[in-house]
Amino acid sequence: EEFAKEIEVVKEERRLRTEDKPTALTYEQLSAVAYRSLPYAHPVIGWMADLENMTIDDLAHWYRLWYAPNNAVLVVVGDVQPAQVLALAKQYFGPLSPEEIPQQKPRSEPRQQGVTRVKVRAPAREPYLIVGFKTPMVGASDEAWEPYALEMLASVLDGGGSARFTKNLVRGREVAVSAGAGYSAFTRLPGMFLVDGTPAPGREIAALETALLEEIGKVKRDLVDESDMERIRTQLVAGKVYELDSVFEQALQIGQLEAMNMDWRLAEEYVERIKQVTPEQVRIVANKYLIDDNMTVAVLDPLPLGDAVGAEAQRSGNGRHQ
Repeated sequence: EEFAKEIEVVKEERRLRTEDKPTALTYEQLSAVAYRSLPYAHPVIGWMADLENMTIDDLAHWYRLWYAPNNAVLVVVGDVQPAQVLALAKQYFGPLSPEEIPQQKPRSEPRQQGVTRVKVRAPAREPYLIVGFKTPMVGASDEAWEPYALEMLASVLDGGGSARFTKNLVRGREVAVSAGAGYSAFTRLPGMFLVDGTPAPGREIAALETALLEEIGKVKRDLVDESDMERIRTQLVAGKVYELDSVFEQALQIGQLEAMNMDWRLAEEYVERIKQVTPEQVRIVANKYLIDDNMTVAVLDPLPLGDAVGAEAQRSGNGRHQ
């Protein structure tokens, strides 16, 4: 009875966070078609069909297998005595039995050939576009500096009011009411460099896509001014320093890195790595990774608000791919 009640709570959470939120639904479909092998194709909360068919035995098996002390990372930050922390850890975690954790098999994506596209039809007030380019993360790139150059590239395009998307597409050409870019250097598996936006009233979604790619093309062609590079470095470094003012953020960063099988000391190297990125390196990663053979495009094609029938057809997969 308790399980039945809680699974309904989780299903409602999925509805609120994804199925009734058009931009989130579009991102979910982007990931579903972008990845063929990596688990990023599946949402963390699961598809609704997963939740509808889950049993309490499934849940118990998952919990026993993965929520084990030999699959956990304990992080303690602050003015503490290490010996006391170790004693407490042994006291509370020592009695717990370890599990035989399945060995994680190496995974890689098959090579993409050309642009992949998906159209999402859901009730929404306005259209929306999100483009993802497959990119490496720290520890899996050809050159160690590439993920940091990708972080700089994201800020060149979307790093405040003076960044290119806002300056040129929102205020300048008025082709978008919003446009953004994002990338995370620290992930367990290779992720995506994302750009997204909402077209301005009267502008077509195709015009917005063209404009976004044109801005990326400028970075591929021309070196970013050193003054812009310095502004972005200052922003990224300041953000990282402010984060570390919080012991919670310190613990979170250490725990996340260790949980992803990365060295926690990478967090300490971030600032210096960012400072060393050059304009040429930004241009190199733009040309290397932001290409058609890494590119997936998801477009939200709005249905009239309240069109539950059309939305349900979309969730059932009817006409999902283009």
